[in-house]
Formats: sequence, structure tokens, C-alpha cells
Amino acid sequence: MTAFVPSLLAKLTILLSLGLVAAMCLRRFSPAFRHVALLATLCGAIALPALMLVSPEWRVAFLPAQSNATSATVARAENSSDPRSLPDAALATLASPRPPADEQGPVGAIGSTAGPVETPSRGFAGLADLPLIPLLWLAGFLGMVAWLVAGRLRLRHITRLAWPLADEQWSAILREERNAAGVSKAVRLLSSPAVSTPVTWGWRAPVILLPEDAPDWPELHRRIVLRHELAHVARADSLSQLVAGFACALYWFHPLVWMVERRLRAECERACDDTVVSAGTPAAEYAAHLLEVARSARAFGAAGFLSVAMARPSQLEGRLLSVLNESRQRISVTRAARLIAVLVAIVLLIPLAAFRPVASVETGAKAGALKKSSVLSQPGVATAPTSETLAKPLELKKRRDADTTFRISVPAKSGGTLGLDLKTGGDVIITSWDRPEIGVRASLGGRDWKRTRVSLKPTESGAELESIYQGPSGSTSSHHVFEITIPRNYNVELRSSGGDISLTGLNGSFSGRTGGGDIIISQTTGEADIKTGGGEVHVTNSHLNGTVSTGGGTVRIEGVTGDFKGYSGGGPVIVSKGSGTTVTRAGGVNIIAMGSGSGSGTGVGATAVSATSSSRATAATTVGGAPVTISDAGGALAIPSAPDGARITTGGGPIRVGSSAGNLYVSTGGGRIDVGPAAGSVTASTGAGDVSIELQGASGHSVKVSSGTGNVTLLVPAGLDAILDLETAYTENLGHKTRIISDFPVQVTESPDWDRSQGTPRKFVRTRQSVGRGGAVIRVRTVNGDVIIRRKG
Repeated sequence: MTAFVPSLLAKLTILLSLGLVAAMCLRRFSPAFRHVALLATLCGAIALPALMLVSPEWRVAFLPAQSNATSATVARAENSSDPRSLPDAALATLASPRPPADEQGPVGAIGSTAGPVETPSRGFAGLADLPLIPLLWLAGFLGMVAWLVAGRLRLRHITRLAWPLADEQWSAILREERNAAGVSKAVRLLSSPAVSTPVTWGWRAPVILLPEDAPDWPELHRRIVLRHELAHVARADSLSQLVAGFACALYWFHPLVWMVERRLRAECERACDDTVVSAGTPAAEYAAHLLEVARSARAFGAAGFLSVAMARPSQLEGRLLSVLNESRQRISVTRAARLIAVLVAIVLLIPLAAFRPVASVETGAKAGALKKSSVLSQPGVATAPTSETLAKPLELKKRRDADTTFRISVPAKSGGTLGLDLKTGGDVIITSWDRPEIGVRASLGGRDWKRTRVSLKPTESGAELESIYQGPSGSTSSHHVFEITIPRNYNVELRSSGGDISLTGLNGSFSGRTGGGDIIISQTTGEADIKTGGGEVHVTNSHLNGTVSTGGGTVRIEGVTGDFKGYSGGGPVIVSKGSGTTVTRAGGVNIIAMGSGSGSGTGVGATAVSATSSSRATAATTVGGAPVTISDAGGALAIPSAPDGARITTGGGPIRVGSSAGNLYVSTGGGRIDVGPAAGSVTASTGAGDVSIELQGASGHSVKVSSGTGNVTLLVPAGLDAILDLETAYTENLGHKTRIISDFPVQVTESPDWDRSQGTPRKFVRTRQSVGRGGAVIRVRTVNGDVIIRRKG
């Protein structure tokens, strides 16, 4: 498993990358060809582990050369060196005798610029040795399978409760379109309020689910929708999505698998679009029908993953451009083309599965020279490496700026405390391992590296790592990196004059401060109280109690459980959990949250922060799959999109929200509010200011608007179904009446007497009536402003 898992991941990445590249190269062909290429890629990914186990080995001398006579010794090759010749200020000291040679941790170099000494390490391949890795994979796999099964069961439940569209007109259209599509299987045609867009699922017994308003569709719209959905049935796209779902469950951790699946679904829809247009439907007419269907589409969860929907808003723009492009090929894939795709996949997959990289073997003078360079290390002192020392390229690149690199270690018991007293400063990277030992690899660089003395010594509570400058005091310059590995259950106390801090995979208590630098904490459990004089803070996927703070910079806390808080003296604090994202800010910072539009994530996808001046900054937060919450003491807020809803409050200032779905709550102590287009419910409140809201979708909107003073303008669909409850009051000192202006015919009433119960006497202009088929209530309350209802189109 140690070799198999990394090899599988590398080959899987190559295979998926080739599939995406192939789809890109086929962009001039029809979407059906790209769909076949991507489906073959996912099938190959599923078959890859089995093929690797059963295929013969194809050994290729690909890895760095190694002597067969001295392969074990070469990895530890060192030059003999008299420790008395090393600079005294650069010696690393150990306060306890070293363990026997066969129990020692890796020993490195001090006072040498030849390069770092590298010893065999578990590295990436060693991940497979950890029992946690297969357990995590199994948990993710079972979770994905359970999610897919739940989606399948939901589709069955919806189908069972749906009512059949079996009248004479529907049956005749279905029969005609089935014959035209070449579908010989029986197809069930049902209608359900649980779906918002036409959906097809089922491979052996296909089912087409239509929205509940399907019986009201005109005949042409019925034909075009059924033509599209029967194209899915003819292509067996439900089976393709089942294969894609299993591949995503098998490799749930690999981002390229999800990219291929997303691209596969998009090409599937475009291929069906081409089928409809090729059947004689005018492209512009079909695009109009497609847009009409997409207007009411909404997320369908796991059930949507296993089915094929006619329209998804996230793919709509590309599909419309593709449909209207008359110069494109709209050729269907023949059986011969599918057979060629299978053969190409096999030709590529078998050599890839059989490939085994091995090290080339060197003999002769070079091997002899390496053999001569092997010596016994001096006890208690690190020896200098030679230029022949073998090192991993990535690690060499990582330390290319270091003037010297060495290793020191002491024994350690679980539950102890590592004290860090870094008067020289330096970046600190702390990870865990299962050894009863603390290992330190120090990379020293900069102008004063030779004046740096580093010591690691045992203490009553555990161990202490110290770095100090020797010689005269004054201005110093260095860039040191301390990579520290400690037992998993261990505490850390930090004192550093400056530098980044990284903690990963630990369990314990972590406290202290650094004069300045970023703080990164990941996959860590316990108590934390860490401060930095200035820098960004990022805490992810941990269970912590305590606080983390920075004098200035963004604090991001994502996927963290426990009583844990972040503070910043001059930047936003962004907290992301499964229930949503909360952004708070220091004074003078504008917050801008931008939605991803996918609606399929579980939290914050990415966050980027850039300072625009010493007192103002802009934070951009990408949110997907959960509502965003922004709370501000006062200031303008602009949110380009909130695809999963939002709750936005400010003590005062204008608020602008772009496209949104879900529930949207917007409140300001005073200022203009602009919202839209909004596909869900909207609540907007301002102490004083105009309100403008654009609604998307004819029904399902619950709207509440209140303004202390100002106009309220609603831009609504032409086919709006709602109950209008509108009220505007004008005060006695205003000098004129306020109005309700509507593109829909409404009955407006005005109170005859002045109402003196609310301070300044006022009269009310009101209307309450249904528009279209009625439905959700649109409630507006404003003072000294008009209420304006405008119809789109």
C-alpha cells in the first residue's frame, strides 16, 4: 500500500488531466464527441485500481540514479569533519547524550553551504502507512454512497407521489416524439410540484418528471421539452450519470474528478440541445423555450446529481450561445465512434496501469566515490554534507535560499510541552508524528546567520528550542526556518520576535505570540491562545477552544468547532461554518461578498483580501452552498451575488445586493437599498432611503419592505402571481400626496382623516388585492414616498 496509493493518485491525476485536455482539443467537434471522451475518462478512472493490481509490470528507469552496491549508504553520505574547525557560534548543542546510532533521528549540517543532508523519510508515500488515511477515505466513500442512495430514494418517492400525464394530447405527443427519437422503451410521463424543471431519470425504466404547471403548457412547448428529455433517454444519459456518481464517490477527495463530472454533465445537455435543433426546431425558438424553463429552475440536491435536468442556471449562458451558433457541428456519435473511443481508452489505460518507475543503477568511479564519502558522525555534533549528498528536488528548492541546514533531536514523551524561545525570529512549521521524539530541521539564512546559535535541550516539562544571536548587539538580519516534528499529543509555548507560524495535525495546548507574521492552523485539536503583531490568520478544519488574534490583517476561520474566536485590530474576521458565513469588520473596512453561483458547496470556497489604503480595505468572500451573514456597525455594503441567501445588516449606509436566491434579509439604519434580480424571498428595511427590488420568477416571492422615508420601486415579472399589500403614508408637512403607481390594475384607497397617533399627522394610501393567481404576499410600508410596481417587458 505504501507504493500503491501514491502511484494510483499520480496515475489518476494523469488520466483525468488527459481527459480534460482531450475534451478541450475536441472543442471544434460536437458536444456528443466530448461527452464520450469524458465518460471514457471516468470509466478508466474506475477501472484503474483493478488494472494496476492485475497488469504486468512495465519497469522504466525513471527515478534518480542509485548505486546498487551502496544504495543504503548513499542516502546518508557525509564528509568527515573535525568539529573543532566549525565556527563556535554556529554549533548546535544537545543537553543530553544521543541515543545509540541505530536509534538516532536524522542528523544534519551546521556551518556548511554545500546543501542539506537528506535522509529517507516517509514523505508522500508514507501517508499510506497511516491507518487514518484508509479510514478517512472509507468514511468519505460511504458518505458519498449514502448521499447518492438518498438521492435515488428521493427520486423514487417523488415518482410514487407524482400524477401521470396520460390524457389524449400528452399521450399522442409522447408517442410521436418517442418514435422520432428512436426510443423503444416504455417511458413514464409524470408531473410533480417537487421539481422545478423537466427531469429525466432511470435507465432501464425511464421516467420524465415535469413541473406541476406542465398541464398548462402550450403544445409547442410540450413537444420541445419532451424532445429534449427523450434525447437523454435515447443516449442513456441516466446511466452515464450513475457511472459519474460512482467515480465521484470512489475519488471524492480528488478535485479533477469533480471537474470531469461537471464538464460531462454540461456536454450531455449541449448534446441533447443539438439533437433538438437538428430535428428541425429553429435555434432561436428553442433558445427561448430553454430560457423559459431555466427561469424557474432551482437546486435539486442529490436527486439532481443522479438525474438529468433540462436547464440549470449555472450552465445556461454557454448553452444558449452554443444553440445560437449556427456554424457549429451538430453531429451525433455513431456506434463506430464509441467503439473507437473505447479502444483509445484501453490503449492508453493499460500502459498507464502497468507503468512502474524504478531507479537507474550507476556503477564504477562515481559509485566508488560515493562509497568513500561515507563516514561515522561525530557524537553530539552535526557533520557537514558533501555535494554528493542525495536530496529530494522539492525539498532542495524549498531551502535554496538557506546558507546552512541541519537536524537536531531529543527524546520526548506524549503530553509534554515544547517551549520555543526564538530571539532571532524565523518561520516555524510544526507537524506531528508517532515517534517519541522531537525533531528539528533548521534552515539558517541571511546576513547574520553565522551569528545564530541554535540549541534544543530537554526540560522538566518536555523540551526547549532556543535561537539567539551571539556577538555584539545591534541591527541584525536573517531569514530562518524551523521545521519541527513533535508527538501528536504535545503542547507548544511560543515566544518569537517575528515570523510565520504553522500548526498542523496536533492535539494539545498552544499559546504564545510572534512579533509579526501569518498564523496557519489546520487539523488541530485542543486549546489555543496565539497572537501575532500583524499578519493574516487562517484556521481550518479543527476543534479548538480559545482565541487567535492579529494586530492587523484578515482572520479566516473555516470549518472550526468549539468555543473559538478570532480578533483583528484592522481587518475583517470571516467565520465559515456549515450554517453559513459571518463577516465582521474593524472600522473603515468595506466588505464585499461574491457568490460562486454553484449552490453545491458546503461553505466558503475561497477568500482573498487586499488593502487599498492604511485605513480602508476590501474583502472578497466567495460563498457557495450556505447563506452569508454580514454584520457591520456602519458603512456601505456591496454584495455582487448571494446564491444561497444572505442576512446583511449595517448601522447605517447604502446596501447593494446583486443576483440572489433563498431568503434575503437586508437592513440598514439609514441608506438606499438595491436588490436584484432576486429569485427568493426578500425582506428589506431602512430607517430612511429609497428601496429598489427586482424580482425574478413569476411566483413564490414573499416580500417585506419598510422605509422610514423614501420611494419603494418593485420590478416584477409580467406573469406575477402574488398578493399586493401596499401602503404609503404622507405627513401633513410634506405638502403633497404620495401615490401607489402600478402597471397592474389596482384599487387604491386613502384614509379620510389625519392619523395623529404616530407623531406628525399623516394619511395613508393603501391597496390590497391579488395579481394573477395570487400566492405569496408582497408587503410594502413607506412614509413620504411613492410605491411603484413596474412590470418587466
